[in-house]
Amino acid sequence: MTLMALGVAGCSSAVGSEYVGSDVPTAPVPKTSKKPTASPRAAADCTKSTLRLPAATAVDGIRLEAATDSSRTTLLLKNTGNLAVIVVPDAKWSTRALPAPFASPSDTASKTALNAVANSGILSPLNALPGHVPASQALIVPPGWAVCGLTDSVGEVAGLRYLREQTASAEYFVLKALADQAVAVKTPAPKTFYTGLLRCGKATRLLLKERVDLQDIEFYAELLRTGSPCQLAFETLMPSKAAAERAMAQALSRLERVPHLQENTLLFDAQAIT
Repeated sequence: MTLMALGVAGCSSAVGSEYVGSDVPTAPVPKTSKKPTASPRAAADCTKSTLRLPAATAVDGIRLEAATDSSRTTLLLKNTGNLAVIVVPDAKWSTRALPAPFASPSDTASKTALNAVANSGILSPLNALPGHVPASQALIVPPGWAVCGLTDSVGEVAGLRYLREQTASAEYFVLKALADQAVAVKTPAPKTFYTGLLRCGKATRLLLKERVDLQDIEFYAELLRTGSPCQLAFETLMPSKAAAERAMAQALSRLERVPHLQENTLLFDAQAIT
């Protein structure tokens, strides 16, 4: 607002007065200036999603801790259950599903294992997901990992959908166990590390499809037996055959204690509302 000072002969302005001059009042002089209120915007990521929501616990083995921000345009889901899930956008397709690295593991073994799982064929375009969701719009979220849902406009409450996924659980259990053993000796070169785990991931997926008769521990023992594709791939990551045999035995011992694999489910909803 532009203020016009009016000069009057013989009159002066009192300091602190609401008016300039004593005879002719003008517009009040504001004592403080207020900044214009910024228009609310949709969040750019989930780093400020600190408002806790009820956890998503629709089926056995699944627990997704949930949080949002004040705009409700974000939905942060962290898998604190014991089985892997696949997360996709909401049914209206108003929310995008993105990785949330700030709330996920950052160690080399975990990241390499998940990268191999994601590219092993589970999300192949040939494998149709429930709800006619294209594989390109899906994210695999194992235990300990997080995903971020974002809307593009204020007024659209963020929402995601998820399903329990058996193959992703099996692959991540196997690859994470092997990756941890590998880095405990000496972390392989990144390309070699990824290639070896990817080969083992594909072998896990194929064996799970072919040998539905095997119980969990029988499945892992067959997968890691001497001469199997997974065992041979793992051997390339180790400095010697003896080291590979010791590490494989440790990995198999760990796999005896992982959660029981369970069948895939339909899609369930999670939203940024209480």
